[in-house]
Amino acid sequence: MNIGSPPIACPGCDLLLKNIVPQKGQKISCPRCNTLLYKDKNNSVTKVLAISSSGLMVFIPAIFLPLMTLSSFGLHQKGSIYDTFVTFYKQGFFFVAIMLFLTSIFFPLLKISLLFSISLLLKIRWYSPGLPYLLRFVHHLDEWAMSEIYLLGIFITIIKVYNMAEIHFDTGFFCFLFLVLSTISSSSAFDHHRFWHEIESMQQSIKLKKTK
Repeated sequence: MNIGSPPIACPGCDLLLKNIVPQKGQKISCPRCNTLLYKDKNNSVTKVLAISSSGLMVFIPAIFLPLMTLSSFGLHQKGSIYDTFVTFYKQGFFFVAIMLFLTSIFFPLLKISLLFSISLLLKIRWYSPGLPYLLRFVHHLDEWAMSEIYLLGIFITIIKVYNMAEIHFDTGFFCFLFLVLSTISSSSAFDHHRFWHEIESMQQSIKLKKTK
């Protein structure tokens, strides 16, 4: 089905092709070099809705609860992601603090909230004029929502202090791990072709109702 968008170029042979949305479960390959262009993800809207809602439920404890407790020579130290942001800010590292807040708190929350809102509206078939703009904005958030980078930093810290301190993983760590997995999984299940197709079908339904 042609969705009226500009043609796409095959990444394998640069052949210009019509932008076509396949039926559920189907895939599209280049007719010249057989490169896979697009594969429909089954139940993308439902999967994104379920995963993003799970991520939202653990977001607050993932950010504000302590991640782990380090014990060394009778001293105990613990902290959350929010505590790290506050510490950098109070010590005068304003740029680092702002970047930490944006990439680990603000943009991940914004992305998962938008995915939840868009998938919910598509699931209940409720159209809003701002829906296409929200979907376009989601495409640009992947470059900024990098909570998995923070998780990687935590793992590196664990490896470095493993022989010097006793590590106790707190509730916040498991909540944050679940949040990162939810963010990655929602992005993996997100099928932007299917989402645009659903939006277009709702727009066409509204136009048909107005012409009657």
